[in-house]
Amino acid sequence: MLNDLLNLAQESTPEKRHQLVEHVTELFVRGANSYQTEEIALFNTVLESMLPTMEPEQKKAISEQLAPIDDTSNKVAYELAREEIDIARPMLTSSNALKTEDILRLAKTMGQGHLLAISKRQHLEANVTDVLLERGENPVKQSVAANSGAEFSEWGSRLLIKLAEKDEKIRDAMMERADITESDYDKLINQMPEAQQAKIRQLRKENETLIQDLFHKASKVVASSKLERKATRINAKVTLKEIRAGQRSLSKAITQLSLSNNLFDICFLLAEMAGLEQKYVTNVMVRYDSTGVAVLCRAMGVENVDYNALCKARAMHNKQPQSTAENWANDYQSLSDRDARRLLSFMKIRLQTLEGQAA
Repeated sequence: MLNDLLNLAQESTPEKRHQLVEHVTELFVRGANSYQTEEIALFNTVLESMLPTMEPEQKKAISEQLAPIDDTSNKVAYELAREEIDIARPMLTSSNALKTEDILRLAKTMGQGHLLAISKRQHLEANVTDVLLERGENPVKQSVAANSGAEFSEWGSRLLIKLAEKDEKIRDAMMERADITESDYDKLINQMPEAQQAKIRQLRKENETLIQDLFHKASKVVASSKLERKATRINAKVTLKEIRAGQRSLSKAITQLSLSNNLFDICFLLAEMAGLEQKYVTNVMVRYDSTGVAVLCRAMGVENVDYNALCKARAMHNKQPQSTAENWANDYQSLSDRDARRLLSFMKIRLQTLEGQAA
């Protein structure tokens, strides 16, 4: 079969080769999760052989189709990633077929459009971000700062804190990260206009008691909370996977679970999405105030109507009147997305500091 396909690729007219590429790519994408190793190798061999004869439009199309397929050959992924940016972008931003050394090589040699695409990858190692920060222009630097999956070297972190003095986008992005030190967070606050400085310091002060409670009492609260998983049709782990894949809304999942009074699985989803230990999320969920859970939900993009459903479920669990739930929902509307993300980052930074001090 392989020889037949290769011969057909070499002997066919350009139009027939175009059709063959479309057919092979469609078959590959459709069955990538079920093919045997030999079948995957066959598809990749055919695509590798035909890549040099493809027109730009077809390269762009197969780059978009193959970027999410982990079994795409490294050769195909790398060659497409070196093409003009409209072709390369899908591979650069999301292909797992590219190795770290490939990404590093591309970051060192390609232009700004390619660097910007690389900066949006789900995970970037520190040696890659160093190159992006060294070679990239402002849009690249801003994108790196905003990428929560980007790791920073000590040099990279220092550079971004310095750049934040004159670049508000970088400063805002860095203030929403949880992988900086409290000292760096303070430096970023000092770079803000005075009114904003006063506001963020007041928010930090108001949340310090909550953070101390979370750290010192979380385990005890979890043990005594009697928070249990309720019987429901929703599988929390499957739901989490769908949310991360962009196939489902966290906000709507919270409403569905709230209607079943399933606060346990809501804690699981919020903890995973926010990058917090579940004991901390459980603590804020069962508290008699709404500060911590409001920050978590707003930072994670939970809509007002969905948060309202959660408030009702929390009030019911805590045996509080529904008027309390209504007050929580009203307060939520005054909390901005940006402030919530900053407070969540500061919460994570402080908890890491406290954990380090206690170790």
